[in-house]
Amino acid sequence: MAQHVFEVKKYRVTLGDHVTTWGGIDVRARGVVACFGDHLRLVFYFLPDGEPSPAAVWSEDARMACSFLPFYALPAFVDLLRNEKPITGNIDTESPGNSFINTGDEPVGEEERGGVGKLLRDS
Repeated sequence: MAQHVFEVKKYRVTLGDHVTTWGGIDVRARGVVACFGDHLRLVFYFLPDGEPSPAAVWSEDARMACSFLPFYALPAFVDLLRNEKPITGNIDTESPGNSFINTGDEPVGEEERGGVGKLLRDS
């Protein structure tokens, strides 16, 4: 089993129908989030309700893990990637469905710039 941990340096969000085939299953993703490190990629396909979901995949040749999640989870991923730094990608090649992204350790009560916290401070 290989665990890969990498800094997410870039990301791409794609919205709209994205038809692809994984594990012999045709899927129609409504959104895709791709996270890029120096030599690794972690791609999340966000599927509408009722869409068949293939098993997560690790491709050694492409150095990429792909997971399939419900569409309602997309906004949380985009929010994390847009508003937090650093972001780390985590890939388990033996169990690519356990791949994830996360923030670094942050102090309790850390406020983000802008948003509701700024509105309350400025009122």
